[in-house]
Amino acid sequence: MSPTTTPDPRRVALWAAAQGWHVIPLAPGAKVPLRGCDRCSPGTKERPNPRYTQHDGRGCECIAAGRPCHGVLAATTDPERITAWWDRVPAAGVGVAAGPSGLVILDVDCHDGQPPEDPAALLPGVDLPDGIAPNSVRDGRDVLALLCEARRARYPEGTSTLTVRTPSGGVHLWFRAPAGTKWRPLVGALGWQLDVRAGSSYAVAPGTVTRSGTYTLQGECRTVAELPVWLARDLDRTGHQVHPERPRVVLPWRTHRRMGNGYVAAAVRDELRAVAEAPSGTRNDALNRAAFSLGTLLTPAGLNRSQVADALLDAARHAGLPDGEAQAAIRSGLSAGARQPRTLGAAA
Repeated sequence: MSPTTTPDPRRVALWAAAQGWHVIPLAPGAKVPLRGCDRCSPGTKERPNPRYTQHDGRGCECIAAGRPCHGVLAATTDPERITAWWDRVPAAGVGVAAGPSGLVILDVDCHDGQPPEDPAALLPGVDLPDGIAPNSVRDGRDVLALLCEARRARYPEGTSTLTVRTPSGGVHLWFRAPAGTKWRPLVGALGWQLDVRAGSSYAVAPGTVTRSGTYTLQGECRTVAELPVWLARDLDRTGHQVHPERPRVVLPWRTHRRMGNGYVAAAVRDELRAVAEAPSGTRNDALNRAAFSLGTLLTPAGLNRSQVADALLDAARHAGLPDGEAQAAIRSGLSAGARQPRTLGAAA
């Protein structure tokens, strides 16, 4: 496809399907998927649909009948089905379902807005380069450039993988998921104005026209590269990679080290046990609370930050939390707690 022409949506959809990408039709001029029938659309607050029936999309009769419904659940590579969809709505845009297509798409936003006052919030968990000039970070492209600098990686936009410019001025960087891996979409977890389209989400295919403008190819690269190792590591660290649940035997847990005396030692022990023995569904919250609480004790009790972080990680591992996710929570929690030191009495 030429970046200067607007191709026919049907041709775009068939071209995408030929790449092995599962596609869905989008409402003409918009970015939302089409619905198969009135029964599947709740309507709007102002004009609710009386025929709407709440149901599980995976068993929806529209999908079984070959109609485009429930977003990525209906996505397909079948040329006959695709042709029928665009025969029915020729002006429909083209969405590409990320998970079924084996894609991880980095959405680099270019929205108006003030960056976080704390530079550390631009890329949580990343040691940023020194000497960041004031007002030099304006949008997601600058944040991605900082991440590339921190990882000593080449900036990928338009050069090493398929890149699509969005009507708002941002870019979508398309990557293949490494074999055997699964990923989930998260907004802002990687960094400010950096989102990820993966799993159950979708991206707008190049050539699609919306009321805001056209999604256009950028640069010379027309192939989709595999997700770079350095970026995959960061996305794993920020919780984007889906790891299979493994059965685990939960044994009694005891901290291996004593930190502090009296009240402090008891507080450390209780917080670590709360993390290690947290039931499923509460483990992240327990780790965040414990890291913050122990962070408030670092300076007043003279605790060694590295030792506390290691003990928290050991407890998090016992609870079954992934290392990358746990380490990020521990760093941010200890830092936040350290900014609010606790006042200790004589008993401590």
